[in-house]
Amino acid sequence: MKRRQLMETLTGYMFIVPYILLFTIFTGIPFVIAMGLSFVNVKYITKLDNIQFVGLENFVRFFSDPDALAALERTAIYSLIYVPLIMIIGFVLAVILNKGVFFKKTLRSMVFLPYVSNMVAVAVVFRLLLGARGPVVGLLLKLGVENPPILLTDAKLVLPTVVAIAVWKSVGLNMIVYLAALQGVPKALNEAARIDGATRFQQIIHVTLPVVSPTTFFLSISSLITSLQNFTVIQSLTQGGPGQATTVMSINIVRTAFTRFDTSYASAQAMVMFAVVMLITLVQWRGQKKWVTY
Repeated sequence: MKRRQLMETLTGYMFIVPYILLFTIFTGIPFVIAMGLSFVNVKYITKLDNIQFVGLENFVRFFSDPDALAALERTAIYSLIYVPLIMIIGFVLAVILNKGVFFKKTLRSMVFLPYVSNMVAVAVVFRLLLGARGPVVGLLLKLGVENPPILLTDAKLVLPTVVAIAVWKSVGLNMIVYLAALQGVPKALNEAARIDGATRFQQIIHVTLPVVSPTTFFLSISSLITSLQNFTVIQSLTQGGPGQATTVMSINIVRTAFTRFDTSYASAQAMVMFAVVMLITLVQWRGQKKWVTY
């Protein structure tokens, strides 16, 4: 290897070493510790002499725990609403703002602005807007709606409401990524389709979507992972309530670990969640060969 190539290779490794170190310290080592804890009976405060290997007991306990299973179900509902919504809205906004519309740059900034906003500040604003004395309830009363729903305290509506707020906050990222992908769609393909009589909608379905399918695949996986990392948005807005209405897996794991001090059982729940994410990602990875065009 020539000296120049060697220097370039070493320079490349120097750039990735900090990431590898931080990933190992803050993700890799905690993951290994959590996996180990899931097979023993450690409480938050336990003498080392009392620690015993219990095998799969914590995992068996998970599948017989109605609270944990209900949290898993709410997590699935959250993801089933969140992922399609953020994918569709992100793509539609990108298609609209990719064209010559008035105030295009301003509109792009307005859509992206919530993504860089602090979640706690966003939660405070929405609690004021949607509260019992907020402007939304006041407007509905003026329109003649009797007993208008208070969205963040209604057990039936609170989960869709939280998902809608999460989509509003994060859709800007999907829009930006789709905008970048749309720049790579060859104009000749759309012109050929238009000459053949295809409408604008047909061009999007048969030309644009296949070309940006690798981006769609990437965003579908990243959006799914984001939907499962929903602790901050739910803790800020509802803290898992009212009752257990928004207690998803991430909230249940934290409560189990730091409220009930059942560290091993919380670790087992985290491992179950990790296995679910891995399984869905593998299914998506195998399935992408049938619809992603490279």
